[in-house]
Amino acid sequence: MVLMLSLVLSLLKLGSGQWQVFGPDKPVQALVGEDAAFSCFLSPKTNAEAMEVRFFRGQFSSVVHLYRDGKDQPFMQMPQYQGRTKLVKDSIVEGRISLRLENITVLDAGLYGCWISSQSYYQEAIWELQVSALGSVPLISIMGYVDRDIQLLCQSSGWFPRPTAKWKGPQGQDLSTDSRTNTDMHGLFDVEISLTVQENAGSISCFMQHAHLSREVESRVQIGDTFFKPISWHLATKVLGILCCGLFFGIVGLKIFFSKFQGKLQAELAWRRKHGQAELRDARKHAVEVTLDPETAHPQLCVSNLKTVTHRKAPQDVPQSEKRFTRKSVVASQSFQAGKHYWEVDGGHNKRWRVGVCRDDVDRRKKYVTLSPDHGYWVLRLNEEHLYFTLNPRFISLFPRTPPTQIGVFLDYECGTISFFNINDQSLIYTLTGRFEGLLRPYIEYPAHNEQNGTPIVICPVTQESEREASWQRASTIPETSNSESSSQATTPFLPRGDV
Repeated sequence: MVLMLSLVLSLLKLGSGQWQVFGPDKPVQALVGEDAAFSCFLSPKTNAEAMEVRFFRGQFSSVVHLYRDGKDQPFMQMPQYQGRTKLVKDSIVEGRISLRLENITVLDAGLYGCWISSQSYYQEAIWELQVSALGSVPLISIMGYVDRDIQLLCQSSGWFPRPTAKWKGPQGQDLSTDSRTNTDMHGLFDVEISLTVQENAGSISCFMQHAHLSREVESRVQIGDTFFKPISWHLATKVLGILCCGLFFGIVGLKIFFSKFQGKLQAELAWRRKHGQAELRDARKHAVEVTLDPETAHPQLCVSNLKTVTHRKAPQDVPQSEKRFTRKSVVASQSFQAGKHYWEVDGGHNKRWRVGVCRDDVDRRKKYVTLSPDHGYWVLRLNEEHLYFTLNPRFISLFPRTPPTQIGVFLDYECGTISFFNINDQSLIYTLTGRFEGLLRPYIEYPAHNEQNGTPIVICPVTQESEREASWQRASTIPETSNSESSSQATTPFLPRGDV
């Protein structure tokens, strides 16, 4: 009877979902700097080669790694996971998949999921990644005297999560303490605890205990009676005088050094500003009329007066055309195969856009494509407000002091360059180089809609000396007596920080 009931329950389970997805059954533990492995499997065993396998962070759209159409899809990953994941598919025919996440940081901690889908069915599993870091051995220092007592300081860095820190006396008893915790640029905790000890204190220990790993590190110090002998004020006065003289000459030397350094920096920034403004003036001499082609626009993009593109929440009823993009993109009616051409685009206050050029023969029916020169796209991209990057063919992050809302695009076909200018501060953002073949068209992509912040993207008229440029030149004329730091903030153009 029991066997019969078990068989019926198994058949009901299989009929309701065909298979189930199982992930880690308890939180995955990982140390900072090491790798973590997430394993998912189908039960009963099912071949997953033709299925979609998505590892995500927190929510379905935050892709950590995507396997679809029999291959990995790296262009769908969030930027912070680019180049850090590897999908192990040795047992995929048995429905077992494992993802390795390399070089763990504290920012990786949180909930993760594995979503597996066939043509008619899908399931997911959720688990937690707990990240830990074991900090340094505590360093005990003597900070000085408080009346006739001695103040000790214990420091340890590189912990995650925040450790338990305490002092212990000679018999192992806990001592009252003052503590302070800071977070470094990597999200790790630095801990300091202080203690005031009296004469005959004996052996004092500083303990740091990890919350998750049940491990602790200890340092011990023995305070001898010699430290509590009266201080010779005559000797202390001499030492203090020597230290004050050394400090005075050190400050003077540093002031001279930084004065020279700031002078060189200000001169370099002034050269960069003038160079960028000169290049922009030269580019504007090649301004051309650019109008958008409504027949190429995605159904959710509305083109008005041939200059403005607006994102609609629902697709429009538009005629089918081979020229129309399945991405939320639109190109210009004009195409270029030689010469120099310049135009300007106002991106407004949108959080996402792509601006540049593309080859006329790109596959417009492809919804998912990497916008790189290898695929016929030369674009500047804005993702989530202030992350600017392009593909050349790798990611290049750009960190502007003045976020651009209006972009100048300059194409020099024969030289194989396309330059992007920040019209807001008259600076050169970046220049892409390559080799052009065939017709190129101005390209705009408007990938997302936000009711609160979404604004139209507009092809702007180009003037040789706009009011914006004139006001910028007046603002950047700074008297010699002004603060050099303010000058550097007003004139610093985009500087790439490195490949992402």
